[in-house]
Amino acid sequence: MNDSKGKKIFKITVLVSLLALPTILFYFFIFAGVHKVSRLPFYGPYKMKDTVIKGKKMKDTVYFEIPLISLLRPDSSKFTPFELERKINVVHFLDYAQLDSIPKQIIFCAVEILKHHPDIKFVTYLEHYKGQPIPQPSSYTKGLEGKDTSWVFVVVPDDKLDSIKTNGYFINDEEVIQKPDPYSIVLVDKERRIRGYYNPTMASQIKKANGEISYLKKEYGLNYRTHRYYEYDTKIEQGTLKNKKK
Repeated sequence: MNDSKGKKIFKITVLVSLLALPTILFYFFIFAGVHKVSRLPFYGPYKMKDTVIKGKKMKDTVYFEIPLISLLRPDSSKFTPFELERKINVVHFLDYAQLDSIPKQIIFCAVEILKHHPDIKFVTYLEHYKGQPIPQPSSYTKGLEGKDTSWVFVVVPDDKLDSIKTNGYFINDEEVIQKPDPYSIVLVDKERRIRGYYNPTMASQIKKANGEISYLKKEYGLNYRTHRYYEYDTKIEQGTLKNKKK
């Protein structure tokens, strides 16, 4: 009887071990090694600097960051870039020398992005703005109800346009063959680094923007959960930029 009972216990132990083995192996490989992963590409000039990681001298990449410049909203209240600090945001520019209202394509773009990502900011910089009325976003469509504070309008004075637009969101990147259209929407991460450009008049591009915003959020999630066990591979991530020079 005791021998039979011992065999049953042995079989149960073996069965439990086999069921637990995949989980044990998974965590073993996670904790035992450093895994290289890719990120969304970074746009704009970058430079290398010397750094020390775990006692070893290494090269680290410093990516371009959008400059901090205080501006005004259409109602003359102050807007500071710190309002976007530590937040993912999508930015674009509208030239009021050629417009008298927000284009329908931009409204659709804002609806689609804020619908999928209500936690980010959609920022519109107004060029050559002469006091034209800017209605609350929710007055355009029901799709923007409750999102009046998520869509931010900012006035760019003519004398600051180059520093913000030409030398900021659309700064020249010598490694990019096809330059982005200056009226693209721009994906900016929590550290004010440029991560993507998209055509706001194309539904496929808006879909791509939504997907890459989700991917960017996963980057931050991965960084929070497993930062001890992985490192970013700059060769991989720069390779994801399709229009980089060979």
